[in-house]
Order: sequence, then structure tokens, then C-alpha cells
Amino acid sequence: MLRLPVLLFLVLFAPSGAPAQGTGVPIYEETAGSAPEQKSLMEQAEKLLATEALLPYADLKEQLKRKDCVLDLPPVRTQPLTARERWQLARQSHLRVGYYFLCTKCDQWHLNLAGGYVITAEGAVATCAHVIAPPANIKEGHLIAVTDDGVVYPVTAVLAMDPARDSAIIQVKAPVLTPLSLATEVMPGDAVWCFSDPSSKRGYYSEGVVSRFVRRPFVRSKASARPPQDPAAPAPASTPAPVWLETTLDWAPGSSGSALVDACGNGVGHVSQIEPIQAPAKSGTRSNPEAPAKPAGTFMVIHQAIAAAEVRALIRPK
Repeated sequence: MLRLPVLLFLVLFAPSGAPAQGTGVPIYEETAGSAPEQKSLMEQAEKLLATEALLPYADLKEQLKRKDCVLDLPPVRTQPLTARERWQLARQSHLRVGYYFLCTKCDQWHLNLAGGYVITAEGAVATCAHVIAPPANIKEGHLIAVTDDGVVYPVTAVLAMDPARDSAIIQVKAPVLTPLSLATEVMPGDAVWCFSDPSSKRGYYSEGVVSRFVRRPFVRSKASARPPQDPAAPAPASTPAPVWLETTLDWAPGSSGSALVDACGNGVGHVSQIEPIQAPAKSGTRSNPEAPAKPAGTFMVIHQAIAAAEVRALIRPK
């Protein structure tokens, strides 16, 4: 049995620099100002643009009108994964998706990225419709996809988009991609996990449960996700309100389009929005009855995802 002085010696003089994480686990650098990775992504996107590998903006705007596509989806997984296997699959199937674009305000190129997830080994990637909607200040732009390791790949096509479902499918050109299967047999109480980049906090992995399913009108804040319409075209047919999957998972702006995975590693939905439930605002005080109303605080925050069935609705089988 080791005596206390010997134990103390081992603690004080143990070799330094031992890794804090397991093999293959990335360490994300959080730096102030212009991060080195941001510079690398911009340089890679610029090279893709110079080689004409990116989808031209004019073609992109036309393809945003596509309503569905034909895909051969992988079968639903039925064997539960270990916790580490599930994290690894969630990370490998995750992509940052968004625009490399020229700004109308400053005439500079910017990146505007959120989340997406691979659904076929051939490069079909699902995300939110509002993620691939052109930014308001875009002069010219191109969709790109970025792996968690910081490799930029071109988006070569928009395959389908439905703002009413806040769902879209794009085609990414990459040598190797790991897809998620899409599962719809989900119930409240089921455990779910999400790998995303909330508010630029890279590679955040959270765990929660499905709270409920709800159907309600699509929120007005996503109206900008609608593709350009031809004024002479007939009015589109009404679309049923989407099914929302509400959960106790954690996410924030920047997580949109990231997958929710189940215990077997299937995609059961994707991040869409957040709804804070706030206390009623109180106005006036005894000393100043005319004082404007002020928020009284937030009771809770509901995290709302689009169910995988809504993505499947954009896909026609081969």
C-alpha cells in the first residue's frame, strides 16, 4: 500500500502535457477577433470560387424553387450505439452549411454558416430552408459546406426546398461523407442528441428527451426563407402546417439545420427555432404609473425541431 508522501510525490511530479481527451477528439480553439479557422475557411472558399467549383448565384436562385427530389435513402438503423459511437456518428454526419457571399453594405466577402446533416453517401445534405435562403445583404453568393475538421466543399445543387416545412436538401461534392438514416418512429420520452455550433461555440454536443409533437402555423420570422417568386406565376397551393418536435436539448442561433439523433444514430429531426416563454410584461410603478412596460423575465425556453417526416416529404423514392 502506498503511503501518503509517495502519493503526493506522484501527483506533484507526474508528467505534464497528458491529453485531457480521448483519441480522435478535437479541441476547439476559442479566440477573440478573427479566428485562424475563419481565415482558412475564407481562403478555401476563395479557391473554390476561382476554379468555378461553386454553384453560380443565378442558378442557385432558380434552384431554390425546386419542391422535391429523388433519392435512395439508407435503411433505418435498429441497433443501439454506445455513447461514444453516437457522438462520433453525429459529428461525422454534421456539416456547417451556408453562404460565402459578397456584401452589399461593405463590398467584402463574408461567411454565414449554420448546420446541416448528410442523408446519403452520394452527398445529399438536409438542412433548414431558412439556412439556405439568401441573406438580405447579399450581392453575389455561393453555398458551401464545411466539415467539423474545417474542410470546405462546394454545394453543387439545391435539390429541394420548402419554407413551410423549414426543410431543404442540397447536393455537396465531397470524396467521403457519412450519412444518417431518417427515422420517424419517435415518441415523447425518447432520448435524443444534437451536435451543433450554437452561437459559434464549435462542436457542442447535448443530450435531452423528446417533449412533444405539435402542429401549428409556420412562424412569420421565417418568411425570408421563401425563394423568389415569379409575379406572373399562379399562387402556390396551401401546404399543411409542419409537425414540430419539441425537446429539452440545448441549442442557439447557429445550430439551425443540425440533426437530432436517436439512440441508434438515426436522424429524427433538425434544429429549427427557439421559443422563449416569458412572464407578462409589467408597466408602471407606484412612483411612476406611466412608465413603459418591461419584460418580467423568462419562465422557460422551448427548443423546436422539424421532424424527419417533413424532410422525407421532399423526397420521392427511386
